[in-house]
Amino acid sequence: MSFHESCLDIRIEVRGDHTVLLAGAGIGDDAYEPAELNLDEHIGNADGFFTWEGERFTESAENIELSFRDDGVWLEADLPEVDGDERGRQGINLSEHIENQNGQLVFVGF
Repeated sequence: MSFHESCLDIRIEVRGDHTVLLAGAGIGDDAYEPAELNLDEHIGNADGFFTWEGERFTESAENIELSFRDDGVWLEADLPEVDGDERGRQGINLSEHIENQNGQLVFVGF
């Protein structure tokens, strides 16, 4: 199950050179545990596009934010291309590959 369906107070914090996803992760019986996941260990910038097959997107991203949509929680940012040009606002659906597993935010691969 995607994390956004069982978590409260979903947010991000940019901590220097990395971005952390934070939430109160449900553990049953209306109980929640503080949970976090370093997004830079799983998401990169591939020539101005977010990619799950990368890391350290925060080093090049600007204006990093979350967007809550009908299909999940999206990470959005302005990402530069390799040549320095701006590709514009980009997004990646965190709900596709992050789950709440017993109060822990976990990246689920392909």
